[in-house]
Amino acid sequence: MRIFVTGHRGYIGVVLTRLLQESGHEVFGCDSDLYERCSFAPGGPIPDVPWIRKDIRAIETADLLGFDAVLHLAGLSNDPLGDLNPDVTYDINHRASVRLAETAKRAGVGRFVFSSSCSTYGRAGDDFIDETGELNPVTPYGESKLLSERDIAALADGDFCPTFLRSATAYGLSPRIRFDLVLNNLVAWAVTTGRILMKSDGTPWRPIVHIEDISRAFLAVAEADPAKVRNEAFNVGITAQNYRIRELAEIVARVVPDCRIDYAEGAGPDTRCYRVDCDKLGRVVPAFKPVWDAEKGARQLYEAYREADLTLEEFEGPRYQRIAHIRKLIADGIIDSALRRIAPVDAAARTVEMARASDDFADACTSTACHSCRREGLLPVLDLGTMPKSDGLVGEDGRGREPRYPLRLAYCPDCTLVQLLETPPAEEMFGPDYLYFSSFSPALLEHSRSNALELIGRKGLGPDSLVVEPASNDGYLLRNFAAQGIPVLGVEPAPKQAEAARAAGVRTRSAFFTRAYAESMREEGLAADLLLANNVVAHVADPKDFVAAIHTVLKDDGMAVVEFPYLRDLIEHVEFDTIYHEHLCYFSVASADALFRRAGLYINDVRRIPIHGGSLRLYIGKQEARSAAVEAILAEERALGMDTYAFYEDFAQRVAAFRTDARALIGSLRSEGKRIAAYGAAAKGTIMLNYLGLNERTIEYVVDKNVHKHGKYMPGVGLKVCDPGRLVDDRPDYVMILPWNFRQEIIAEQAPYRAGGGQFIVPIPSLDIV
Repeated sequence: MRIFVTGHRGYIGVVLTRLLQESGHEVFGCDSDLYERCSFAPGGPIPDVPWIRKDIRAIETADLLGFDAVLHLAGLSNDPLGDLNPDVTYDINHRASVRLAETAKRAGVGRFVFSSSCSTYGRAGDDFIDETGELNPVTPYGESKLLSERDIAALADGDFCPTFLRSATAYGLSPRIRFDLVLNNLVAWAVTTGRILMKSDGTPWRPIVHIEDISRAFLAVAEADPAKVRNEAFNVGITAQNYRIRELAEIVARVVPDCRIDYAEGAGPDTRCYRVDCDKLGRVVPAFKPVWDAEKGARQLYEAYREADLTLEEFEGPRYQRIAHIRKLIADGIIDSALRRIAPVDAAARTVEMARASDDFADACTSTACHSCRREGLLPVLDLGTMPKSDGLVGEDGRGREPRYPLRLAYCPDCTLVQLLETPPAEEMFGPDYLYFSSFSPALLEHSRSNALELIGRKGLGPDSLVVEPASNDGYLLRNFAAQGIPVLGVEPAPKQAEAARAAGVRTRSAFFTRAYAESMREEGLAADLLLANNVVAHVADPKDFVAAIHTVLKDDGMAVVEFPYLRDLIEHVEFDTIYHEHLCYFSVASADALFRRAGLYINDVRRIPIHGGSLRLYIGKQEARSAAVEAILAEERALGMDTYAFYEDFAQRVAAFRTDARALIGSLRSEGKRIAAYGAAAKGTIMLNYLGLNERTIEYVVDKNVHKHGKYMPGVGLKVCDPGRLVDDRPDYVMILPWNFRQEIIAEQAPYRAGGGQFIVPIPSLDIV
């Protein structure tokens, strides 16, 4: 489950985030991080998750796209802090919370778990009260929580499931400790002074609950059957752990040696008095199993305070007291009186976070060797995070369980090759579940036909010639030669594609094209007059071996014609979605020249072609006869600086900017109630949707002409693949074209959909609506 946690760096949030991670959920955080100065070492490290530094009053639909659940903790966190400025309390705790829920619903989020409070019961007295009892808050904090529950509940429907967790008074150890909570405070007094200072007469009842048990409640509800928790409120705690304040003091006195209980001068009754029945949550959601009690929690706090050598000045100072801390932030110019962060501080902190991520990436590059020249030590270009296999469509039972792998792009300072740091084994990527069939694209078929006819004339091919194609897919290219009576041989490792090629009359062997395999072909007397390698050199894990195989099987006067996407177009047009695990290398002419030259092969001619967003076609032989076109394009690359790291340094920033713009566009359309589908369950579509975080909660489904993909789901995002005819029948408002390199073909094909008012979103080379 993809979960968005507000306040994830707060007292409870850091504990909840860790628990969600341990339970296998993908967690994204949002926090203004007002308490970044409040870290407490004995509480452990703060979990490292992707997050945005943002006030919840500024959350937009784009921020919430693609999430299954929002767990909303952020807000002013207790009664005294709520009293500091009641207008701000209502603004943050009520109005911003309701707006957040409305925004989550528009974004397609299914669950919204709201952190409410037992303070909503207020002055309830000595009798136990359960969730059906009268709500009687006596503070702005409690009132704001009550109003939020009321207004968020009105949003519930079959697709949106809000739940309200009324937590008892929290306690317990955290990386972001608080000392303004009753048990935390009493233990701190006892440790630092030997006195347990009571600030009331000790008679009020108060339910208490450990923050780990609060976190367990959030997890259990987030994973529960929506029908059981939709619009339900649950008291969070343990019924047996309702205590009078003086009873808590007595527990602390038993845990902390040599301390006594004192009452502050003038200590009187507290108007907040309630005993809470917490049994409902366990009955409705049996997965919730609290494990803490007050004495165990007091001992945890005692040991942590002793470890930190806690002093009275520290725990009573502004660092760990919420009101005092907020006042100091205002005085220091970090936030304004409305508790909004001031931009320069925010920007500086964000820069630090980005730098830390860059350092981790750079470390990985340092220990990686170039796939072409074997130089050890690469330079970082782009980290897209972890991604599923781009063509790894799954069935219903595989959704959400797709393996994910790092997708990180780097630059070699020696041979200038841009490449992935790592990739899964070829057998895993091009096995039985590989479903890319070239013949389903009319544009690609026409491109291939015209190329074949030109090469037949250029090489004078006839019945005594042999055309070999490694990675021949379903025979889409070789069949053009076979139709002219020219012998062909395809070498294709993916079983479904090889079978389709043979069925189309194209002689095909099922194998990976390696130097050893090429040598076995020569032993059979097979030597190529023409070798075609379209979109395969970039795919192989060992490009040196692959080009050596080309040299082995190619006749001395033969020609190899190689196509692959051009790195220049990728960088200039921000074509990040053409980066996926199947594409290990990203070539310039210079880096390709270095690779082939080491194998005794020479680029003698070159042509830039528009297919796949901009590609190169290289004409390669065993004797060097370099054309003016090759000299010209190499000079262009040098003039652009493609042989220097500077050309690639800002690519990651431009990709991130595209993500922001694209999510903003999709978010604005969702805010208007527009329905969005997608066209093309292509490899680049997998990368695009996963990087943008657009799953089935944002994009309803994807259509594709490839019948082999119908009924399956795009990996990582869960979009079902349907027949393109659904667009006309269903009429979504917008269709996002994922294989944008075939935009004109797709738009022409879908003329009936467009005539009915449908519009297209084309993400690259510029984010357009057609």
